Amino acid sequence: MSNSPAGLRSDSRTDLASPSGNGLFAVKAMLKRAVGTLLSSNVKDILRILGVAPTALSVPALSANYIYDFRQFLKWSAVGDRLDTQTKLRAVITMDYHRIEKGLALREPKIGFGRDVIQRLLTNLKRYQTAYGLDETCQIAINTLTAYYQFNQTHGIDDQPLNVAIAALNQAIASDRPRTNQGGIAHVTKQSILNAAAIDFATFTQSRYSIRQFAPDPVELHLIEQAVIMAQKTPSVCNRQSARVYVFSDDEAKRKALSFQNGNRGFGDQASKVLVVVSDLNHFVAIGERYQAWIDGGMFAMSLVYALHSLGLGTCCLNWSVERWADRSLKRATGIKESETVIMMIAVGHLPDELTVAQSPRKPLSEVMLVR
Repeated sequence: MSNSPAGLRSDSRTDLASPSGNGLFAVKAMLKRAVGTLLSSNVKDILRILGVAPTALSVPALSANYIYDFRQFLKWSAVGDRLDTQTKLRAVITMDYHRIEKGLALREPKIGFGRDVIQRLLTNLKRYQTAYGLDETCQIAINTLTAYYQFNQTHGIDDQPLNVAIAALNQAIASDRPRTNQGGIAHVTKQSILNAAAIDFATFTQSRYSIRQFAPDPVELHLIEQAVIMAQKTPSVCNRQSARVYVFSDDEAKRKALSFQNGNRGFGDQASKVLVVVSDLNHFVAIGERYQAWIDGGMFAMSLVYALHSLGLGTCCLNWSVERWADRSLKRATGIKESETVIMMIAVGHLPDELTVAQSPRKPLSEVMLVR
């Protein structure tokens, strides 16, 4: 964003500065020295201690790929309170307003809960306002703060400083921005949930197969849009919604993306659309979230596959368990951001009238469900 103040910027593929100057480079150098020491040791002895057969894996290659994952998370996440991109700041705002929503959604919310969260949220909203203006995410946060203030007011606490801060933020929303009333809590009934959920989900799931024979008809983009909207309801950590979908429709763009994935041979060229599901590391703020990109992105991908199935489209999930060189090559060739972790590709197409599919039998329930 052109109106970003010093120390803040909109997302880009430029290297992020370490909070301590050259600290990031120091960490990388230290890690490389440690790995070098490991590799210069007697590898067979180390593997024997770990209980791994010497021929079972390639230590240098495995180490290099772990370092790649480490560097990606360290460079792009907000670990260390490094809120230096718009997406990171938006993510922590979302995380905090959702904490308030969760508190208000309890059977008996604690009066005046989350004071530290409230103050941090107000601080970050003002920071975001200065850098980028108050967008929809900020409006949702403001609406959630309003719901929090009203809850406390009805229970005898009239927090006027908070009320004044909310009024100032509302007044600062640009007049040309569309307004939203989302945020806070919603009142629903058991019956309304049961009515909406009254579908034969068992039959629905059993009717889905991985499709490797597609009809030649092009898949309309509005069907993909519908499916993505449905998939957006997927739960994510603190509602941060890190998942994104790249849609490749052009023949050359599809061919280029699929060229980095070996599991589509013999049918990938028949797909009308190739989707690439990613998860943006900018959304994660803690060391404990180092694998959260795959969790949130994987859940989103499954929702998307079921959504496409509900629209009568055939899909085949294409694995993206690759080494670092393949990951880098795909991103460079397709314009996927360096900060985005690739979860999987999905081949999408219309179903032909008749086709053959792999039966793919499932394991017995006794091997999957373990009751303790």
